[in-house]
Amino acid sequence: MEEHLVGGIPDDATTVLVLSPTIDSDAGVCSALSARAKDILLVGYAGADVATLRERLAADGSEGPRIDTLDIGTDVEPNDLTGQGIAITEALSAGTEVCFDSLTALLQYADRERSFQFLHSLGERCVDASATIHYHLDPATTDDRTVAALSMLMDAVVDTEADELRVRPELQKD
Repeated sequence: MEEHLVGGIPDDATTVLVLSPTIDSDAGVCSALSARAKDILLVGYAGADVATLRERLAADGSEGPRIDTLDIGTDVEPNDLTGQGIAITEALSAGTEVCFDSLTALLQYADRERSFQFLHSLGERCVDASATIHYHLDPATTDDRTVAALSMLMDAVVDTEADELRVRPELQKD
């Protein structure tokens, strides 16, 4: 499984993009990224099954992190990026891991430029709160230019299909 790639992500990486066809196919990566957290915020975008993901993260039965959810579409409108940013920011605290499922859905509601600005701002808010965030994206649903643009915002990119990890040069260990 791709969880071995997570071990190569530097501790100071705050934003991670997980490229995978579905969240089910990268559940191990998601679990490994979430295991480093004190608290977890699951952001389910427009119909994402956050209940199943919540169960999967809590399945090991150990006393794990507190898991909260934000249902984009119920709690906040899908095309209200400002409202989403506020809701996510209010849930952040030191040690929070945000699991954002998914950029695939976000890109259906906001164009590449708005999405880029939103993700840039959200990444900065995570840094300010000493939190981390990982995003799920199905690369087959968007063009290479969009994947490349979004990857530029990330400290690390885990590509489950290629079984590879890319880390920003300034974060790479010597």
